Amino acid sequence: MKKLMVLWLLVFCSAFVHAQQSMVLDDAIFDSVDFFSSRLPSGSTIAVTNFEAETKELSDFIIQEISVALSNLGSLRVVDRSRLELLEAELNFNMSGSVSDETAQGIGRMIGAQIIFSGSIVQYRDMYRMRVQAIVIETTEIIGTRTLNVKYDPTLTGLLGRINPADSWKYQWLYAGFGVGYTAQLNRDDSPDYEYYVDIPLGFSIYARFQPFDLFGIALDFSGDLFDGPNISIVPTLTIRPSSFAIDLFLGIGYNLFFGRVAFTGGGRVGYKVGPGVLYTEVRPTGVIIDDYIPINVNFSLGYQIGFIQRKK
Repeated sequence: MKKLMVLWLLVFCSAFVHAQQSMVLDDAIFDSVDFFSSRLPSGSTIAVTNFEAETKELSDFIIQEISVALSNLGSLRVVDRSRLELLEAELNFNMSGSVSDETAQGIGRMIGAQIIFSGSIVQYRDMYRMRVQAIVIETTEIIGTRTLNVKYDPTLTGLLGRINPADSWKYQWLYAGFGVGYTAQLNRDDSPDYEYYVDIPLGFSIYARFQPFDLFGIALDFSGDLFDGPNISIVPTLTIRPSSFAIDLFLGIGYNLFFGRVAFTGGGRVGYKVGPGVLYTEVRPTGVIIDDYIPINVNFSLGYQIGFIQRKK
């Protein structure tokens, strides 16, 4: 009795783990065809009548790939897709929408199919759930139903016309960041402008960056230190995001609020995705043009950046 209970528990756990597994779209299609390959009578005429999906592109892709995989088995006759497209126009049905079994069977009879395939792919939590079903037209017997979890991959996200949720942080319209750290003075003279000013080695940066393109954005930047005061700058930024890393290279010009002079800022930040945003380290040289003298300070800081308003890839 104990052995039976242990065996049942192992089978249950194995089934549960398998049910939780997900695969890319191409593998899910091949898995479905493999599932039905031994269940279809040799020489049968097959038609993939419809596949319900969010976009026509995704539906067309799955129908085409299932049809090709079935024809490659060599033991089946697959109805040409063009015949179904003609019926789609004549009968005003949508192969990428929901079609009843009765309608699908009627379409199958009109094109001489013996077995029809249909299915759907719908969002389920952080993945998609794909269902493929095969029905014998004359007897309405369901040969089988295959249900699979499909994870996001470039093929699926491209056909959906959306971004992989795991990469959504890379494609936002607006980014905001804040950093604070230590400032080092590279050069300094005895200008009287510093007579009443207390030097404190604290640097900071606050910025909001508009990002209309993947690699390029423009930031409104409020940054500086407690040596030369804050600057307000317009800062073009080059952004690179390999994997979960983010690299910003920037150079801009603005106005120093302490001296009332032209200021410039530049540098780079390197970060890693943490939570909804990016935790980064920044190196930022800043300078203020004071007549023929330009004091330059370098800010080494730690900051956090987060994006707002999703845009398309």
